[in-house]
Amino acid sequence: MKTLLPFLFCSFLFTTVFGQELETFGLGNVRNVTVTASSNSSKGINTLLVDGYLPNYNAASRFLSQATLGATFADIEAVANQGTENWLDAQLNQSNSFSIEGYLRYLAQGVADSLNLADPAPETSFTVENLNLSDWYFDVAWFQGSMTSPDKLRWRVALALSEIFVTSRVSDFDGNPYALASYYDLLLDQSFGNYRALLDSITYHPTMAVYLTYMNNHAQGIVDGNLVFPDENYAREIMQLFSIGLYELNQDGTEKKDALGNSIPTYDNNDIAGLAKVFTGLSWPDAEYIGDRENSEQDYTRRLKFFPIDSSDAIRRPWKSNPDITNAHQAGGKTFLGTTIGQGRTVEQGEDDIQDALDVIFNHPNVGPFISRRLIQRLVTSNPSSAYISRVAGVFNDNGQGVRGDLKAVVKAILLDREARLVNEQDEAFAGKLREPFVTYMNLVYGLGLNSSTGVYRNRMNEVYDQMEQRPLESPTVFNFFEPDYVPDGDLKEAGKFGPEFQKLNSITLTGYLNALSEWLIDDDPIDYSSYFGGETYKPEQEPRFDFSADYALSSDQNVSVLLDKYNLILAHGALSPQNLQEIEFVLKNLPYRYSDGLPNEDDQGFRIRMAIYLIMASPDFLINR
Repeated sequence: MKTLLPFLFCSFLFTTVFGQELETFGLGNVRNVTVTASSNSSKGINTLLVDGYLPNYNAASRFLSQATLGATFADIEAVANQGTENWLDAQLNQSNSFSIEGYLRYLAQGVADSLNLADPAPETSFTVENLNLSDWYFDVAWFQGSMTSPDKLRWRVALALSEIFVTSRVSDFDGNPYALASYYDLLLDQSFGNYRALLDSITYHPTMAVYLTYMNNHAQGIVDGNLVFPDENYAREIMQLFSIGLYELNQDGTEKKDALGNSIPTYDNNDIAGLAKVFTGLSWPDAEYIGDRENSEQDYTRRLKFFPIDSSDAIRRPWKSNPDITNAHQAGGKTFLGTTIGQGRTVEQGEDDIQDALDVIFNHPNVGPFISRRLIQRLVTSNPSSAYISRVAGVFNDNGQGVRGDLKAVVKAILLDREARLVNEQDEAFAGKLREPFVTYMNLVYGLGLNSSTGVYRNRMNEVYDQMEQRPLESPTVFNFFEPDYVPDGDLKEAGKFGPEFQKLNSITLTGYLNALSEWLIDDDPIDYSSYFGGETYKPEQEPRFDFSADYALSSDQNVSVLLDKYNLILAHGALSPQNLQEIEFVLKNLPYRYSDGLPNEDDQGFRIRMAIYLIMASPDFLINR
């Protein structure tokens, strides 16, 4: 078969029927196909190869809706010209460009300096360490980084990781921005690293240790006259939520079954008890003994310290001639997941137990499909096919160079997979996912070019949380804002499909979203500005607003369809149906549009533009990102 095409940069799927046999070619399937192109015959075959496919603007926008927290028209244009894989490679090879903790300390130093200038008396001297800042300073620092960092893919993946390896300010460290900042920096740093290193960093982070209550976890023994046992919280959650899940999986994410057709549990209470013995003897980085308390907010920013022996009684009660000296780390073998570790070791070698345990978890066959499905759900679709999960899990198991757990390779595989790039590769009735409430906000502020003349964005994001109940590191539980296996009522339930984000959707949050949209767009109030300290001078340049004046010419009746095309592309990758676009256009043309001295009223022009964006973002075609 010979196909004549006069251009190169397109891709088609052709289907022909030979008798009863259905044969499809294109997107890499070029068996018995020859393509001749008038511009360059030697490259004509590229029209049917994945490598020769360059996305159009809608495809580029759709790709960026999965790979970033929001995209401007310039971003979309760059990907359309550069190609998705080239853009991905450039992003994956960028180092982390922003430290949330570093920016938080910068803010804190400014606050301390200002307070000391206002009251220079030595007895009231303020330092970064004694300010006791609220946790919303983390939100300000997070937003600053997300708006200004060039490594947009990293920020999208870090948000996904924060919803898998959950910690939350709804905990004992509420009110401590350093605990949040240091942990999120860990996720940013490890987004394109190795899953095994990520497990290690999370295990040794004080924020996780406090959140899942293994800080000062003690070996079984007598402490202050009481018999104690190792806390089992982290041992359970690292398996259930962070690595292998509840049931044994095939590589494609489907559950294995026993001879009776029942799902096979991955672990039981004995496994939890055995693994809990491993995570014993860990305390604060500045602790003097196991059981010591943190000295300041800064203790959350450094790696945990290991104590093999509990000598706390001798340190706290130096007058005792015979203090209690016991093991802080559990001695002897620890059995879990069919493996025994630690036999023959001294308690001083207890950190080898931790590393061995993380190796056992890391190498469990469930990890590839479990983590792959979680990341696909967060980035692309709520209901990936088993083939999609299997392809990505295969990359997790081996990145092509014999390396297991390479998150850079996994992220690339997720975003370039044919099921991610082509809607018709999915179950079209249930393709894509409901956008997370927080992601819709970021789509708005970044995609619409919220601009600060100084490059500073002071935003504590209160309205986002108050109206839609979502903000980074503020999940109500360790199970995230929504569970990966949540099944909403209606068509999804009847079809046996998942809809995690629908767990946050109810009459209150939907009304809150529409009210918040009105505030951000119609009222022109997209930022929650707050003073850093009492009496601070208001800085309007740090409270940016949207500027739509460049689009005023598109607000007229003659051009409003062009206006809708523009924002349909930027916000919804052209997904709005012709009927919805027609209805929005009808509404806009019936809004006031007054003239004075032959010129349109700028308030009317601006209102039309804001209302156009409001109605696009309120439409189901936007909210369901397919």
